[in-house]
Amino acid sequence: MMATPHHTAGEAKPLQQAFALAPHLAGSGTFLKGMDLRETTRLLRRRLQIVVRLTVLCAALGLVLSLVLTPQYKANVVLLLDPRQAKIMDIGSSMSGLPGDNAALRSEIDIITSRAVIDRVIDKNNLIDDPEFSREATSWGKGLGLFKQPDEDASPETQAAKLEHKRTVTAEALQKKLDVSNDGRSLSIKLSFISEDPKKAAAVANSVADEYLVDQLEAKYEVIARANKWLSERLATLRKQVESTERTVEDYRQKNNLILIDGDTVVSKQLEEINMQLITARGQTSQTEARLHNAQSMVREGGTIENASDVLSSPLIQKLREQEAEVRRKEAELATRYGERHPTLINARAERQDLQRKIQEEVQKILRSLSGDVEIARAKENQLQQDLSRLESKAGGQLKSTVQLRQLQRDADANRTLYENFLARFKQTSEQQDMQLPDTRIIARADEPVAADFPQKWLFLMIGAMFGGVLGIIAAYVLEFLDHGYRTTPQLEEGTGLPVVGQIPSLKRATKTPPEKYVLEKPLSSYTEALRTVRTAIHFSNVDNPPRSVMVTSSGPGEGKTTFCLSLARTLASSGNKILLIDADMRRPRIARMLGIRPNGKDLAALITGTAKFDDVRRRDGLAPKLDVIPAFGRTPNAQDLLSSKQMQKIMAELVPLYDLVIIDTPPILAVADAAMISRVVDTNLFVVKWAETARDTVTQALKQLKTFDCRIAGAILNQVNLNELARYGEGYHSHKYHAYYTD
Repeated sequence: MMATPHHTAGEAKPLQQAFALAPHLAGSGTFLKGMDLRETTRLLRRRLQIVVRLTVLCAALGLVLSLVLTPQYKANVVLLLDPRQAKIMDIGSSMSGLPGDNAALRSEIDIITSRAVIDRVIDKNNLIDDPEFSREATSWGKGLGLFKQPDEDASPETQAAKLEHKRTVTAEALQKKLDVSNDGRSLSIKLSFISEDPKKAAAVANSVADEYLVDQLEAKYEVIARANKWLSERLATLRKQVESTERTVEDYRQKNNLILIDGDTVVSKQLEEINMQLITARGQTSQTEARLHNAQSMVREGGTIENASDVLSSPLIQKLREQEAEVRRKEAELATRYGERHPTLINARAERQDLQRKIQEEVQKILRSLSGDVEIARAKENQLQQDLSRLESKAGGQLKSTVQLRQLQRDADANRTLYENFLARFKQTSEQQDMQLPDTRIIARADEPVAADFPQKWLFLMIGAMFGGVLGIIAAYVLEFLDHGYRTTPQLEEGTGLPVVGQIPSLKRATKTPPEKYVLEKPLSSYTEALRTVRTAIHFSNVDNPPRSVMVTSSGPGEGKTTFCLSLARTLASSGNKILLIDADMRRPRIARMLGIRPNGKDLAALITGTAKFDDVRRRDGLAPKLDVIPAFGRTPNAQDLLSSKQMQKIMAELVPLYDLVIIDTPPILAVADAAMISRVVDTNLFVVKWAETARDTVTQALKQLKTFDCRIAGAILNQVNLNELARYGEGYHSHKYHAYYTD
């Protein structure tokens, strides 16, 4: 009864996925599909060797380079722009202290590095013949013949041009070694110079600073000299203008008889004085008239003038009144003591009357005096008024002349003031020329460097190591990208769309024993357990109807397919299973040689053609008694026709029920299509991929070939896996973690 292969839709689906994914993923590095941090770490781990080697190599090269390069010494000078510089005079910003802004700092830095300062330094230190600075000029100019020894016949112009060119090249070389900077937060300028000689570095750095200060002073001297020259010429012109205008004023005054006192003429001064006297006189006249009118009014109204203020203020009248008061008191006492007709009383009354008469006489004198004062005041006022009128008539004629004189005098005064100002500035600049100070001072001179600034061995070592590390990482990624093989289960599953049913370790480093014998010697080894895992995967690929026959193929030769089949067969047979191993690679058979079976013409081809029976072609493995083998001998020209014949189907239908598992080793699918013929008479198929060596494009092409023949692949086998390297890919760690479970 013919066995029916288990063709299910579930078995065809993985292969269809493989066909869809393979063209897109073939040849791509893992990192192109979105590496995460863990995968990046694994990549660096597995490529650690090349990263370390490149890092060490570049670090060593950096160290060697630091030892080979000529040492360079750096000398530093610190300058300070002092904005507190006193302004002795203010004739322009060019002679005042420097402003402390960025533009001023930038300008000073440009001055320090200018050819004017550099040429001074070259001459001061005789650098034009220094090999360090003329080396570039000499090597560059030899080809052009610019620096040959001057010929005696050469013209002076040619020699001067060569010397000037040499000076220019030397200056450029010096400027390259000079660094001037400001940190933007202060007014200090840091000046650095690098040289092969530490003494020369300090000397040139200090020379640059000194010559910069000298240049600054000379610039100030030049400005002041130009200012003095201009002031001197201007003073001569102003002196002539002052003399001319003053002469004009004097001539005009003499011509018009104008005498000025404090800027006014004599007539004007007299008018002003008489006008003031007239005002005073008018006030006195009004005052005396008011006193007289007051006294006269008191008389007209029947009153007594004795109460007038002028009367009351008279000392004589005051004395007479005191005597009158005393006489009245005496008279009152006598009237009380004596009678009215007593002589003493009569004498007292006569004395009182005499005093009253004298008072009246004195009052009349005061009244007449008031009248006289009024007349005198009026006369004085009239006289002053006459004098004022006379002077006004005289001043009217001098008014126009006075206005013109004052205009001329103002012009003369303005010219004199301007002349005096310029004269004062000229004297100031003349004095300042001898006491100029630079706006910059040196706060730290350069000392001779003790250690070389370049090259720094630790820096070259570190940069070399960093460069080597980066180069190593790049190389690791490039190698990963160029890696054409599959190294992990996820890679193979993503690249093919097939489930990986087993990872078979490589035994090249573990033992010299062939794998097919190793499984018998080490039944509990990791290699043997991997084969048992494949058997379990085959069994559970269809739980309801477990496969009884399996075909094994690969993309090309040399992938360990035959060794895998024989090792799997022996492993299962040694476990008590009845196994049949068929060598269907009738073009390049290997199982017979591996088992030491001598060719006798009775092989799979004879069985299919009917020239031999099953018992004639069956061979029993001497090391695994439950393993039967149907070998193949020689090269069968019509192998594909035999494998696709109905006789082959009949043989499989008869043999499968007799064994627990029938394993068929087939040729590579890309070499011949024999595997496609056999896949139609088996329950399941396995696809072997050699670890890290089988190209991804090759696997993709093989899967396309299998799809063409409608072959169903149950899973892939990652064969000859290097477990040590696999651990770097994040897998295979079980070889160490579960080592106690194996007897390798």
